[in-house]
Amino acid sequence: MRPGLAFSPPAHRRAPLPLALFALAALLPCPSRAAHLTDVADALDEQHPLEVDLEATYLHARTETLLTRENLQADSTGARSILLVKELHHRRTIDELDLRLGVGLWHDLELHFVLPLVIGDQQDWEYATINGVSVAQVSTLANNHLSISGCGASGSCDPNSAAQPIVPAPGQSMRAGLRDPTIGIAWGPINEERELKRKPELYPEGKPVSTWVIGFDYTLPLPGGKTDDPQLFGFNSQLGTGPTLAKSGTEAKKAHVFTLWTAFSKRFRVFDPYLRLYASAPYVPKGSGTVGDGASDNCWHPNLLSDVATQNCADSNWKGQTGYRPPYQGGFSIGTELVAAQDQRAQQKLAFDLRAGVRYFGPGRDYTQVADMLGKLSYSDEYLSSEFQLGLYGRIARWLHARVYGTLGFDTPHFLTTEAVGKDLNGDGAITLSAGKKPPSLEQNPLYDFRLDQVGRRLRAESVISWGIAGTLSLNF
Repeated sequence: MRPGLAFSPPAHRRAPLPLALFALAALLPCPSRAAHLTDVADALDEQHPLEVDLEATYLHARTETLLTRENLQADSTGARSILLVKELHHRRTIDELDLRLGVGLWHDLELHFVLPLVIGDQQDWEYATINGVSVAQVSTLANNHLSISGCGASGSCDPNSAAQPIVPAPGQSMRAGLRDPTIGIAWGPINEERELKRKPELYPEGKPVSTWVIGFDYTLPLPGGKTDDPQLFGFNSQLGTGPTLAKSGTEAKKAHVFTLWTAFSKRFRVFDPYLRLYASAPYVPKGSGTVGDGASDNCWHPNLLSDVATQNCADSNWKGQTGYRPPYQGGFSIGTELVAAQDQRAQQKLAFDLRAGVRYFGPGRDYTQVADMLGKLSYSDEYLSSEFQLGLYGRIARWLHARVYGTLGFDTPHFLTTEAVGKDLNGDGAITLSAGKKPPSLEQNPLYDFRLDQVGRRLRAESVISWGIAGTLSLNF
């Protein structure tokens, strides 16, 4: 039950508690109210047969990443070691509007829909700088002499030949449009306020409990429309190349994602601490191999891959295994609302919201920081992402809520190009590679890039910092 929505306010209302009385309020017992995180649309309560919540959230977010690359170097003694050298600086800026509809079905039982609309999703990258000097002249990405297929063929990796840059820099890509929508259900089997408001003539006296909510969300492929395909970008993203620059892309990933979550909150005077736990599992059905059918597949464009791709992408041993593979995720967030002012009769509330969270991302072939540069999805290592949030929540009236907040986050360093070299198909205990020689080996992964996926040449995300600001307006009927 959303706090305060089951009872009609009296005809004569008190003035809201002034913010200056916060210190006094901290010393007084407060009526129990669930944290906003555990609010659930309600239905079939006294004087409130149905609750409908309409929410709009505007988000502006930016992420900065330093991209490094492994480099095999020898010291003065001739000993070799792998060092990480700075290569690129990547920025991503997103402006997004999320529309949410929540409908109460029963006591503390809600059905909700979320439709995210991306107004602008822009990525920019350029060569990194060291002490104010660009690394463009010495970049291993710009001065590449390796072949994507390997160095097995004669003259394929000639250091005296013309350089073959791996990525366009500086470069830019842009997207806009709808993300895949989400439908979900949330149920509060225990509601702190409801437990304390039960009729004493029918039930025993209520005891203090924690509000508990459980939910399940299903993100489904956006019907119709185009799939987000990084191939639109690649070298088309290079700045200064004329009309081919920065083709617009869509945000539809065309994957099924199932998320199970639970949340708890417990009001104590002016503090309302809460905890949320969640985990998600993706499922991407195999497509037909036709460009645009289902989720993005690197084998849609074998011309961007190694020389074995033409053969191996069509083979049953690899078909359906070369596309989008989003990571499993799980995490938690913990925080508290700090109630600065509250008027129960007028159903008004002002609270600060302090939150911190950690999310785990498993390995997967995803839209990483280097996907648009390469024009293909890249296989990333697992990593952790932390987020800190400070917000202000206000319930102006029973029917009007607002929230503004800022976030700051960090990701642990992780490799972005880690495709497996292949698989043993004949059971001889070894993987046969053609590495550019003829005939092509069926055991070689058609997505394996000898320039980037080999140990000693991989790209890595370092110093990933993200921040954002957002505001939510909610109408409750």
